[in-house]
Amino acid sequence: MRILTAILLVLIALPAAAEDLLTIYRLAQESDPQWAAARANHQANIEKRVQGRSQLLPTVTLNASTAQTNQEVRISATNQYNYRTDSYGLILTQPLYRRSNIASARQGDAGARQAEQELQLARQDLILRAADAYLGLLSAEDNLDHATAEKTAIERLHKLAQRNFAVGNASLVDVHDAQAAYDLAVAQEITARTEMEARREVLRTLIGRQSGTLARLTHALPLDPPQPADPDKWAAQARDANPQIKAADEAVAVATAELDKNRGGHQPTLDLTASHTYSDSGGSIQGFASESTTRQVGLVFQWPLYAGGQTSSRVREAIARREEARQRLEAARRASDQQARNAYLEVMTGIARLRALERALASNRRALETTLIGYERGLRNGQDVLTNQRNVLRALRDLSQARYQYLLARLRLKAAVGDLGDDDLSALNRLLAQAPGN
Repeated sequence: MRILTAILLVLIALPAAAEDLLTIYRLAQESDPQWAAARANHQANIEKRVQGRSQLLPTVTLNASTAQTNQEVRISATNQYNYRTDSYGLILTQPLYRRSNIASARQGDAGARQAEQELQLARQDLILRAADAYLGLLSAEDNLDHATAEKTAIERLHKLAQRNFAVGNASLVDVHDAQAAYDLAVAQEITARTEMEARREVLRTLIGRQSGTLARLTHALPLDPPQPADPDKWAAQARDANPQIKAADEAVAVATAELDKNRGGHQPTLDLTASHTYSDSGGSIQGFASESTTRQVGLVFQWPLYAGGQTSSRVREAIARREEARQRLEAARRASDQQARNAYLEVMTGIARLRALERALASNRRALETTLIGYERGLRNGQDVLTNQRNVLRALRDLSQARYQYLLARLRLKAAVGDLGDDDLSALNRLLAQAPGN
């Protein structure tokens, strides 16, 4: 028992494993209601293919009846008849030509293809939302760490300014400046903590529970420009492969088939029919029973001539709906073009900004070291030290946020061209690791 207790105490003392990005994504796949709704919508819409093709296949109907007849007939005398009649029939109808049915089959196929593209779009959206929630929380935690570090540094400087003022080595202005900076740092820390809790709530909403400790970025980021290094080619690829454009293109096909289907309301139809009917009557007005079996094969031709203007109205409505779908397709193309170009520009800007911020951080650290030496020798005042400390911490904060924004920009660029998948999350996840001490 003592050994078991010791083992349990050791297990309790072990740090919990950090939840990485892939873990969060899998939890989102299981718990996110938007993704669940998208899958249900996809499952419903792919049935349109079966429903459309069913319009080209035969229909078979079985009917059966039984009736008890009590009949009184008066001619020269009154006769009463009481008999039972049983019957059943089997009827097969095979459409040979129905323009509306042919259009319905095409419409079902287009609707199912549209559903596939919409599901792909929802899958990419889930990946982006998972990455944004995860990296957004990391960014908020980093921001809080930097705000706390800034407050701590300013607090130390404030105490140093008070001691120096007490011995005559600092002015009252230095004390007041340090106090004002400290008060502002406290407010910034409160704001950062509130933002972190808000980002934590975003992640909780996505995965359906509070997240544990998150794995953090511990590896150098790949700062290679996107290939091909040409925004026009990315835009062209987006116009060809973006699932939003593909879904809008299939919506045009659905609207076109709907127009053909309504125009078919003016067209003649031709069906092949075959039937088998059996009837067993226990009596009749003639007073004798009968039993009959009938088999028929034939063609049925129909031509609707006038339906009160309803068919023509539906055709006009379908024409307008098709034009609406075409305009939505054009809007999707333009939006996809802009999305790809903006994402490419964001990636390139992110690379340049990261490199500039890394240089700025190094410069600010050197400036802080020089200022501290000057402060110790009485050549610089406390305000100079305070300014340089804040510059270093803000450079760290800006660099941290720029890293997360750059990573999201790369994912958005892949999404713009319809190429964002689980492999991209796996590649990003390899940059994460459990932070020391977690």
